[in-house]
Amino acid sequence: MSSVSLPELPKGKEFEEFISAYFQSSGLYVERNIIDKGVEEVLELDIITTDYDKTPPFIKLHEIKSGGWGFPDIFKLRGWIDYLNIPSALLVVNVNKSNIEFAKEKAKPLSVDIVVVENLENTASALYDFYPSEEINKADVAIWRFSYWVERNILHYLNQKKKAHKDKKSYAALEKYYYEISSGIFFTENIVDRVGKLYDAYREHPRISAKCGNEMIGGSFDDDPATLPKKIFSDTYYNCKINDIQISTFIEHRARLALLKSAVDFKLYEIAGIKSKTESYFELLGVKIPNLDFLPRTFVVGLNQISTHKYFHRYPVFWQWFLYYFGGFILKDYEEQEYKLLSEKTGIPVDEIPNAFSAYQILFPVESGWLMDLPNSNISCLRMFSVPFMGIGANVRRIMYTTEEGKFDELKTTGLHTLNDLKKWNNLVVELLGQ
Repeated sequence: MSSVSLPELPKGKEFEEFISAYFQSSGLYVERNIIDKGVEEVLELDIITTDYDKTPPFIKLHEIKSGGWGFPDIFKLRGWIDYLNIPSALLVVNVNKSNIEFAKEKAKPLSVDIVVVENLENTASALYDFYPSEEINKADVAIWRFSYWVERNILHYLNQKKKAHKDKKSYAALEKYYYEISSGIFFTENIVDRVGKLYDAYREHPRISAKCGNEMIGGSFDDDPATLPKKIFSDTYYNCKINDIQISTFIEHRARLALLKSAVDFKLYEIAGIKSKTESYFELLGVKIPNLDFLPRTFVVGLNQISTHKYFHRYPVFWQWFLYYFGGFILKDYEEQEYKLLSEKTGIPVDEIPNAFSAYQILFPVESGWLMDLPNSNISCLRMFSVPFMGIGANVRRIMYTTEEGKFDELKTTGLHTLNDLKKWNNLVVELLGQ
């Protein structure tokens, strides 16, 4: 069985991903690599976390440095705090300094804290004052690092394709769509505007995977096909090839997750009675405060419906885990263990998990529902999901449900193709990470 390994001493982007994986494993919602494209330079935020155990959700900015760092990094973070209206920031560094206590003392009044993580084994204790949590599962940290690596290589693959095929419309459209949903909306302070912009982006790119598939077989991206061409579907999901659909389906579901998160945030701020600066300005002028009535009624009604669920505040965390850790599928031979594991990782009780699954269909209704049973496989999976992340999920089951040897053949599965599907997904993720 094919395999790849993580670097033992991560540096640069990989150190940033290690710290991010720790936050993710602590139960936080994590957004990474948020870019503000200025006229003369590109600015990037390393990590933004959202803590949904606090009311309203608590947002924190993080800068990660595996090499040199200094006071300019502290002042930059202070600028981001003011610009983004975020309460505080944390500078996580891998290199200690003789004047570290002096730096901490000067940074504190600026609402910036500094943490030194020299030894990765001591990450939990180093961050404990800011993120006190139960013992972090090292396997979770490793799995999230693999998941980030998959995302990084998918985006690199998109960038390569865009440069090599300037005549293809799909790559520019996918790059634009990804920027809009991951970075472009982040600098919109008013949550109402943010939800609106996300929904506009979602509405602007309907069936983008089908359009990409049509261009792959020589058709026009501007056509409006309803489904993937049969050959492209077969190559993507039966033959498990690395192709454009692995990019487009990743972005499509990322867009839904971003919209779900912002919509939940809106309801939580509404419930808490928190107004943004823009809303307060409208109120001061005696103008009606903006709401979500400009969105399709089905979406607004759906949002109101899921907000009655007891644990809807944790749905962003649930769906981030289900998509990029569990791989968007349930292994039905282990269904009871699957639900217990989902509960453990996302903070949603087992008996509330069906409600969490229903939120996707309620907000983004599709015929026959989002979860489907694979033919001749005892697997229930998300429709049109990116297969490399299904490979991440396959390895989660290999690690969680087997002995220390961790072999796929140890899994007790039924269904003619169940085990073979898990192995194919694993091999695809190994191929992608080996590029």
